[in-house]
Amino acid sequence: MAEESGATARPATGTFRVKRGLAEMLEGGVIMDVVDPEQAKLAEDAGASAVMALERVPADIRRDGGVARMSDPAMIEGIEAAVTVPVMAKARIGHLAEAQVLQSLGVDFVDESEVLTPADEAHHIDKWAFTVPFVCGATNLGEALRR
Repeated sequence: MAEESGATARPATGTFRVKRGLAEMLEGGVIMDVVDPEQAKLAEDAGASAVMALERVPADIRRDGGVARMSDPAMIEGIEAAVTVPVMAKARIGHLAEAQVLQSLGVDFVDESEVLTPADEAHHIDKWAFTVPFVCGATNLGEALRR
């Protein structure tokens, strides 16, 4: 019908159904933290269902007095080029710009992560404004629904 009226149909990306389907593909699988394309390829070859791109362990960054931020975009792109499994990357809680950068890089999931240094102690990112799905940890259902 869209073709008959001259309008082009918009692809259904970023819908709840698409986001849920992507997450369900990971059910029962292992997501491995990787710091470079070589580790990502090893994880994929070992059967990982996805990889989480990290420059360094966030706890080590904070222990050394640093601020744990989103990983370097060039490193994330290298990991994306090396594997066919979904690539996830972390954004700080409440940091809209980091999440926007990750979406523009084409990551498969954004993790608004409590292990990174929070950018906003009171507010989380509005996930409905994104087409990329988000994952996050939660200690209970209430916390999960707030995030």
